[in-house]
Amino acid sequence: MEFEDRNPKPETPNSGLPMAVLLVLVGIICLLLYAGWHLMSDDASKVTDLNQEPVVVEKMQDSIVVDTDTTMVLESASLPAEQPKTDSKEAVKENKDDNKPVNITGEKLSHTVKDGETFYGIANKFNVSANTLKKLNPGVEANGIKVGITKLIVPIQGYHIVGPGDILKVVAKKYDISVEAIMNANGKTKNFAERGEKLIIPRKVKE
Repeated sequence: MEFEDRNPKPETPNSGLPMAVLLVLVGIICLLLYAGWHLMSDDASKVTDLNQEPVVVEKMQDSIVVDTDTTMVLESASLPAEQPKTDSKEAVKENKDDNKPVNITGEKLSHTVKDGETFYGIANKFNVSANTLKKLNPGVEANGIKVGITKLIVPIQGYHIVGPGDILKVVAKKYDISVEAIMNANGKTKNFAERGEKLIIPRKVKE
């Protein structure tokens, strides 16, 4: 017992302190790593934002369209209405034809208006234009002719007296016209002519 009192055992230090220090160091290291990672992520995001294409804001065109339409409407309202073009050459030509004096060669006959006939129908019957017929009959109104009373001067080629062998086909060929033209001018419904009959020969060209 005395030996033990003279050589006491040294007291062992508290082992909890180094462990606490170690934990603090580990915590500091973790904080530093986290801070570094956070800074690196921020830099990377900034670089990504810089590399992105700039956003281009397109102009709104609705207002431009409205303005253009309004301008067009105002301009169209201010402009006078376009007048239809007339062919002045044709008008001048018609006036010249109307004022041109009648110079019809050949024979003329006096035709008394019959039942059912009209002014323009008579012109077609003798292959004459209505304008020429009006000039030859200046005192006659186209809508005022009367059956059995109104007489019209009509130009023709002449007359033909039917002889032996003179069928209408032969007569038409002689005067260079059609058989139908001879039948119309003479009021025939059949292709027939008697010997000694006096046929009216209409004009070849309508004038």
